[in-house]
Amino acid sequence: MFFRKKFEIYSNRIPINFIKNFFTIYPKNLPSYFKNIPRECPFNLENKLNIKTCSGFLNYFRNVIVFSSPFDFIILIKGNEIKYKFGSGSFSGNGMMTEHPPEQFLQYINNNKYLTVLKMTFEIFIKSDYPVFINNSWWSLNNFEIIPGVINCKTPLQLNLFLPIKKNEEKIVIKQNTPLAIINVETDKKIKIIFKNEKADLRDFNGLEYVMSNLKNKILPNKFNF
Repeated sequence: MFFRKKFEIYSNRIPINFIKNFFTIYPKNLPSYFKNIPRECPFNLENKLNIKTCSGFLNYFRNVIVFSSPFDFIILIKGNEIKYKFGSGSFSGNGMMTEHPPEQFLQYINNNKYLTVLKMTFEIFIKSDYPVFINNSWWSLNNFEIIPGVINCKTPLQLNLFLPIKKNEEKIVIKQNTPLAIINVETDKKIKIIFKNEKADLRDFNGLEYVMSNLKNKILPNKFNF
């Protein structure tokens, strides 16, 4: 019997039946402008092709999950002070965004571009049989970016997103359904996405609840060599 590998999604704060609308796969994950692009460029006799027939573009979206914002939210920056608000109800100030400490990254680099990095935490957890790539949603042409990373989440791990704030920025407004990040699973096998009704409890696993660091359990081996 054939069993597909699983990609599981848990949500401890946002109801799972609501959050599932914000994880989309092909063809629903295509950028909104895609439908407006003709299949051929009618006034270019030399080369009529565009991204509608680009294998690199189409293969990309056939192999990724797009995670979009469940909220309207706004970030205001004034000097070194940052304020934010999610929606207009009980989520609006509920600890879903924190400042990434500069001693973890920015203070060690020659940096003239970024003021700080914000960490978005929605209490969404993912579990995968294979490594998971988190990437910036470049094709959505957002006015913000997400820092990429690869996570090893064979046990549930929180889907944290890191949003760098540029030094000249004063306000970022992100509307509900705006693509936040691209999720890709490192395998060519068929993957079944499962939205779990139960909540993820990290106390069930030997992670940071019990040890100072669980890096050795999360780090992946080198993939390339000469």
